[in-house]
Amino acid sequence: MINQERIDCLFWQGVELFNSGEYFDAHEEWEELWSEFNLPDRFFIQGLIQATVSFYHLSTGNLKGSRSLMGRALDKFTEKGPNKGIWESPHRGVETFMFIRSIIRCNKEINIIQSALDFNWQLVPKIIPINKKK
Repeated sequence: MINQERIDCLFWQGVELFNSGEYFDAHEEWEELWSEFNLPDRFFIQGLIQATVSFYHLSTGNLKGSRSLMGRALDKFTEKGPNKGIWESPHRGVETFMFIRSIIRCNKEINIIQSALDFNWQLVPKIIPINKKK
């Protein structure tokens, strides 16, 4: 498999796992992508990893860990994009505008709740493909 095929495969496998609520496994796919390839959008990938691990922490009751990682993810999504701004939509063939807005809402919720059990999982966005490459 050539590099671009491997990059695409890891990214889309992560998307499918994330959308299925398999946050730990999604993080593993994107972690491999982030660590093995020096991508120009590595901050975007790192933001996905951090948001995903934040949701994983929530699912295991680790609210403090979730808060920390979600804050770091938001930094990657809103400060580290092109021209130090939010990543434009679409990016990597996925809708990013609504995804990032939903992550911002999740971050607010995570910082208000007193227990991970209080988190409203309905707030977790799906990653919506716009122009999936095959």
